[in-house]
Amino acid sequence: MLPLACLAAVLAGSGAYGVPLGGATLPVDLAFEVRTSAGASSPPLSWLTRADGVLEASGRGPGYEATLELAPRPGGARGIHASVRWLAPAEVERVAVRIAWPGSPRAALGRDLAFSPLASPRRTGRGTPLLVAAGGAVLAGGPGVVAALLEPAGAGVQATLFLDDADERPFSTYEACLDRLPSGPESPHVHWAALEVRRAVRDAPRAAGDVDEARATLYPAGGDRFRPVVVERWPAGARAAVVITDHADRTDPAALRAVLWGSSDPRAEGGVGAGLLGRGLKLTRTFFAHSRQGGALDDPEIHVLAEELEASGSEVALHSVTPERDDRAAVREGLAEAGPFHPATWVDHEPYTNCEALSSRGAGDAGPWGVRDLLEAAGIRWGWAAGDVDGQAGTRVVNLFGGDPARPRPAIYPLPGDPRLWIFRSSMFHASPETLAAALSDAALDALERERGLFVAHTYFGPSERTTRSEDQRSRIVVVQEGGTLVIHPALDRAFARLAAHVQAGRLASLAWAEAGDRLRALGDVEVVYRPDGAAEVVNHGAAAIPALTLSLPAAGLDVELEGAALLGREDDGGAARLWFDLGPGERVVLRASDGLLPVPLLPFR
Repeated sequence: MLPLACLAAVLAGSGAYGVPLGGATLPVDLAFEVRTSAGASSPPLSWLTRADGVLEASGRGPGYEATLELAPRPGGARGIHASVRWLAPAEVERVAVRIAWPGSPRAALGRDLAFSPLASPRRTGRGTPLLVAAGGAVLAGGPGVVAALLEPAGAGVQATLFLDDADERPFSTYEACLDRLPSGPESPHVHWAALEVRRAVRDAPRAAGDVDEARATLYPAGGDRFRPVVVERWPAGARAAVVITDHADRTDPAALRAVLWGSSDPRAEGGVGAGLLGRGLKLTRTFFAHSRQGGALDDPEIHVLAEELEASGSEVALHSVTPERDDRAAVREGLAEAGPFHPATWVDHEPYTNCEALSSRGAGDAGPWGVRDLLEAAGIRWGWAAGDVDGQAGTRVVNLFGGDPARPRPAIYPLPGDPRLWIFRSSMFHASPETLAAALSDAALDALERERGLFVAHTYFGPSERTTRSEDQRSRIVVVQEGGTLVIHPALDRAFARLAAHVQAGRLASLAWAEAGDRLRALGDVEVVYRPDGAAEVVNHGAAAIPALTLSLPAAGLDVELEGAALLGREDDGGAARLWFDLGPGERVVLRASDGLLPVPLLPFR
């Protein structure tokens, strides 16, 4: 890393300015980075101090104007508002602001939600708040910061705040839509890896007048007694979440009933103690609207199971409309047929041949296969990335917020060009029932909880021998014959029991996808504001309520008082206090910590 004195020279177009912060002046280097299909730029910034005390820097690049405002906040803090206004249409790959200041980096928040020493580069993303302390300052993110790269820089720290970045929305589409899979007498087995030829969609369109903007706050921090308030991801104190997204391929109603309730015997309906629903676990179950092979929503037995899924709090989703290629008219008709179940999630089926798949041609709204507008009009707000994270790592519990802490690892992201539709990622979880059961060990779930993670399993729990011809696929069937009925494989059911035990202990959340995804999106509108009186405000700037919002802070053994919400629960865990409460749209809650009668400031201002 270069010394801070070199940063202004290295960051072309940077603006070095002495920023009044808490009664002192902090030398801060700031720069914009903008990348479009036409190239990269970093405009020189011109500074002025407005009559209201706001420090303002502005600059112009090809087709845009950029503005930074550093506004006075109580206690000598500075509110940062970064914006880029587009003056002409553009295809955008990145919009970022780099902020550097002197002082030894003390700690930063990581994707594991631990506030720990910053010794090497660390990347956050959606679902992970921006928080870094260095020298006499603390930088905290606000709305519009979709990711950040935090890194030591010589005698200081550098934080790159991304307002948009192609690495945080890794959408891609298949290069070709095939007429059929390459199998037959001369090629009896499909080589799936050879079909994975995809084109990354790096650029997102902007129109003249569009604005990218983000907010953050720079606080004057005195001493090392900072007690960060961390907004956690999952409800009611849960450390991690598991989402099962079960695909519709080869669904046998009897097999699906066995997975849901433990047995295909209809008398098992609503039973307790076996299967996913019988153990109180949720899932996102995808279906075809109709299929010539049966097992779709127009199948009376499936319709009943779909109603039971909804009643249990699980999610009925669509796995395309049919197993075959569907044009716009067929998709419109299928969406209407599935309407009574109000599907919010669409999972592409076989995008190699189904041209209407979002990962094929469906993300458009033109021609016979563009269906994005139809999905949005029908209430679909989530689509699948049609690919698996860590797909070569074997059958295991994969944390979507894990991986190399210095590299991007987005779990969700907006569809480039149309943020009304969002994309989620998953991890393949398709093997023999014994292998799946072994992967769902207590040790694996404990690790997921320590990492504050998310496991989105891509599963195929609905097939039976009746619906499966391939010997390889038959080895992965998760139900077995018992007398005249199908029952869930005992090893897998024991694994579901382990999952349920973690959920009942409050350490793990079992969620349907739309529930998990909507929550992650809503958390992007939550901001923690530290006050000079030692309190902190938790503000929901968004339009969605967040039930049982979980916060953690290093205040175990201290009294923590809430103002503006009813405390739903608290747990002291090691040195941290974890508490949760409902936070409605536009609401704010004030937290105060004390030791007996003595107030304990969460961020001591200097």
